[in-house]
Amino acid sequence: MENPAKPAACVAGVGAIGGLLAALLGKSGAVTLSVIARGARGEAFRENGIVLKSDIFGSITARPAAVAENGAVLGRQDYILVCVKNYSLDAIARQITPCIGKDTVLLPVMNGIEPGDRLRRLFPDAIVGDSVIYTITSAEPDFSARQEGSHTHMFVGTKASDEHQREAIKKLAGILRDTGLDCRWTDDIESAVWQKYILNCAFNSVTARYQTDTGGIRADAVKAAELKALLEEAFAVGTALGVSLPAGLIAKQYRGIIEKQTSTATSSLKRDIAAHHPTELDAFLGALLQKAKETGVATPVSARYYEALKALAAGE
Repeated sequence: MENPAKPAACVAGVGAIGGLLAALLGKSGAVTLSVIARGARGEAFRENGIVLKSDIFGSITARPAAVAENGAVLGRQDYILVCVKNYSLDAIARQITPCIGKDTVLLPVMNGIEPGDRLRRLFPDAIVGDSVIYTITSAEPDFSARQEGSHTHMFVGTKASDEHQREAIKKLAGILRDTGLDCRWTDDIESAVWQKYILNCAFNSVTARYQTDTGGIRADAVKAAELKALLEEAFAVGTALGVSLPAGLIAKQYRGIIEKQTSTATSSLKRDIAAHHPTELDAFLGALLQKAKETGVATPVSARYYEALKALAAGE
């Protein structure tokens, strides 16, 4: 009897997180892996493979079956991992449209609270999950990915109640778990996503506004107080929206940053503003302020930070 064909999986957006996941999937051999990458990045993948240098997983070089500039050449995919910045989601959605059938599973592995909902609106006939990943992984100048530290874990789930959709997303979570990644299914993915989102709204904002790191926050009582206020405001908005959040979450997150986090830790928002790159400010504080307006929750510190960061991003 012939072996059944491997499921077709595509990673769309192969930077830090996409590089990590593509390398792990490629090494596992459980799927026929394709990636969407353009220009010099695509050429590097064709020539050198997808390279991951990891404190947890070691050095991996994965050779995808295809490196495509346009999803139209790939054909229908069983699984698509969307790993782009929020401001690139609409563009990558156009790229993957030809790859999507009614049973294709889409999994955004992105910052913020909106990517899953945006993909559900764009692709109402697809199966769309949600996820959140905790890792220190960066994209290197040679287009490899570098994972640092002793932890990388991921939560996967779905807001859908349809059992067929849930089982399809659970199957993808199992494929990711079988790569060696600590991938955990959760029945309350909204809570998991919001818990990281709250952290990002605070830590990314303070580090970006002051172009500092964890050590700089620890050393300045004003910055530390503003960090806590930002955590509290985001928590209040999530609670007002009906998200189930642990009662001690803010104290735990604050202690984690002030007492435990590496002093040199910083954020993608800080790096993007410093480099004059597009930012995810609207995916963080912009989205929070919109939700605060909808719920009537006061968020004065978040509003002040949003305006200051918008001016910084504009070079003012």
